[in-house]
Amino acid sequence: MKMKKALFFGISIMVFMLTLNSCNKLDDDYAYVEISAVSAVNAVPGSEGLDIGLDQNKLNNNWEGVFSFNRVLSYKNAYPGSRLVRVFDPKSTPGDTALVSKKVDFTPGKFYSLYVIGKDKVDVLATEDDFGTLKTGYAKFRFMNLSPEASKLTLTLNDVDSLAVKDKAYKELAPFKNIKIADVYKLKINGVGMSELLGDFKPEDKEVYTIYAAGLKSSSDANKKYSFQIVKHK
Repeated sequence: MKMKKALFFGISIMVFMLTLNSCNKLDDDYAYVEISAVSAVNAVPGSEGLDIGLDQNKLNNNWEGVFSFNRVLSYKNAYPGSRLVRVFDPKSTPGDTALVSKKVDFTPGKFYSLYVIGKDKVDVLATEDDFGTLKTGYAKFRFMNLSPEASKLTLTLNDVDSLAVKDKAYKELAPFKNIKIADVYKLKINGVGMSELLGDFKPEDKEVYTIYAAGLKSSSDANKKYSFQIVKHK
């Protein structure tokens, strides 16, 4: 995270020169553009692969592998402004209707995540990833409920109340919380009518994480079942 942020903001400060009129090779007018950054997560249960893009540009490049269920795409540079986010079935052909099309506004110098979600109908949930100040000896985390069959969910870490994120409904997320670096935290996610999810969380110094629950409580299929993921923002 530290290297990625330094690289991103270094590029942003340096700025990019874009020719305003590419048809006129003698035109010396340039625009200076500070960039944004965007990552993506596929949280659609049972999805064996999707294509996601901004305007006409794909975010999931072919060399990165299949953008399948619970797959995470690291941050990439993106031009700011109002961008059209579209998700397609990779088997679709040119001219086919997107599974979802949504305008998302990107502010220069900001980080964003696009969460592809849904069960019977695909949607995109966009978040601004405001990391704030990262202090030595601490990390940051947030919790999201991305399970379309889930009731409100509560995350606890070592049963410490100040670290709990309570009663988050589907598509609801909490702001980032500071957490002290420790050997390991015992993680629990609970909800009415849902299986208790248990795991370990070992945050690293000055890193930022999203913990999310996804999948279907009604399925035992490994590519659909209810579970949680820990994503390091990078």
